Amino acid sequence: MEKYSKTCLMRNIVTSCSLTYRGLRPILLFLLLASMPLLTSAKGFVANTSDGIAYNSPNNALSLKLGGRIHFDGTYFDEDKTTLHSGWLLRRMRLSLRINLIKDWRLSGQYDFVDEEERYNSLWIRYSGFKLMNLIAGQFEEPFGLEKSTSSNHITFMERALPNILGPGTNVGFGVSHWGKNWSSSGGLFWETYIEESDPFAAKEGMGLTGRFTKVPFHRRGWNLHLGVSGSYRLPDNRDRIRIRTRPESRTTDEKLISTGWLRDVESYTTGALEAALLIGPFSLQGEYTKMFVDRENGQDNESFDGNYIYVSWFVTGEHRPYSVKSGAFNRVKPVGTNGAWELALRRSHLNLNSGTGNIRGGKQTNMTWGLNWYFHQSARLMLNYIQVDTDNYAGDDDPTIIQLRLQLAI
Repeated sequence: MEKYSKTCLMRNIVTSCSLTYRGLRPILLFLLLASMPLLTSAKGFVANTSDGIAYNSPNNALSLKLGGRIHFDGTYFDEDKTTLHSGWLLRRMRLSLRINLIKDWRLSGQYDFVDEEERYNSLWIRYSGFKLMNLIAGQFEEPFGLEKSTSSNHITFMERALPNILGPGTNVGFGVSHWGKNWSSSGGLFWETYIEESDPFAAKEGMGLTGRFTKVPFHRRGWNLHLGVSGSYRLPDNRDRIRIRTRPESRTTDEKLISTGWLRDVESYTTGALEAALLIGPFSLQGEYTKMFVDRENGQDNESFDGNYIYVSWFVTGEHRPYSVKSGAFNRVKPVGTNGAWELALRRSHLNLNSGTGNIRGGKQTNMTWGLNWYFHQSARLMLNYIQVDTDNYAGDDDPTIIQLRLQLAI
């Protein structure tokens, strides 16, 4: 009875917070939009289009920045067993607005014209009045992993590696981040915003705690060693179930080649990750290992799943991947020459959804991806990925080949 009461209490908190956020979300959006006439009409404001459309007051007391991104994909599947449907996809089309209204306060929102489930990709308010510390509330990316913490505008390949499905994503919560000269830490309390249409009071996912710590033993322009660790503890949805599945590193298809199916009688699940990256001028090496532990009740065996990836990249034209110690992630590549920057990359990613107990046979998948990127402007690039997929017998021994191209525009 005590366990049941605690579980019900946490779920009631989750439901209340979800509904509260949904009620506050229009207010936050209204504040963003209502501030635009005030800022744009203020005397002394000037536009700067080199990094988004920005307006800044003479003393930088007030500022506004309007930006966005468009990712347009074309994919060809050389199918093996599963029909994957080659074609074109508008992967992302987002408009973002960031406003500094009061000293040390920032309000930011991002609207996605493509994602029908969650139009508000991010919407948060942040306070930075403390030294080397930020407080944030709203909907934002949970601090977990290197590739997930790096913007989709700045990742090396078109899609993040297979193991990222084991970690949390963008959710509603309260967070804090702290950093020093060669380290950063961040964490928070989260719950997912999506409410099922069939039951407006049923949260899809329960409350979670997520945190990340990074360390940089040495760091200077173009030379860097990054180390990090992440952890996340979560409750399942109100039906005590979770399901782990993922696309084959391509969003043009909705097919998932490996899947655990629904795991029921789930009490909680914990995910941990180790990350590392080494930059030596135009060369970089990056990898992560992620493992999930699923605690089950009613006599069910506990399960575990894991995955990893490693990749190497080389800027033929001599550029390097800019790195931020404060966020523990990579930033925008800026071409040096008039012909842009050219990058070659190779990644191996692996995800194992066969549990150690042998009860769950979701399949194993290993992808080898060859990548070619042309950054013809700091706000635009062309990406070409060639992916060789290899799955085990539990996934039907399905081994397609994928060729995909992306035009990316981002300010």
